[in-house]
This record gives sequence, C-alpha cells and structure tokens, in this order.
Amino acid sequence: MTSTSFVQWLAEMKSAGLARSDAAAARLLGLSANSVCTMKSTGCDRRTALACSALLHGLNPYGEQG
Repeated sequence: MTSTSFVQWLAEMKSAGLARSDAAAARLLGLSANSVCTMKSTGCDRRTALACSALLHGLNPYGEQG
C-alpha cells in the first residue's frame, strides 16, 4: 500500500466514524502512533494493507464471531 493510499484509508476510517484520530486507527491495527506516522510517509506492506481493508469493511479477525 502506498503512502498516499494509507493516508486515504485513514481519512475513510475517520469519515466512516470508525476512528476519531490517526492514533485510534493505530490502536485498531495493533500499532503504535509512531508506526502510523511512518506509514503515512513510506506506505505499508501487504499484510497491513489487508488489515486496513478488513477494518474499513467491518470484518472480524478470522475465527471470531461478530
């Protein structure tokens, strides 16, 4: 995921009411706020991109019932 796409994801999470801030989105991903700052400038790997997509679409972790 490119840095531009990651920033777009953050905006969509906030717009959807799923995260109030970048720090809140970081917590949902299980990452530190510093990691999110880094990803805003460098992008992220496929695993994190898939997690971002799952969070935006309201998916639960595999094996967990919603």
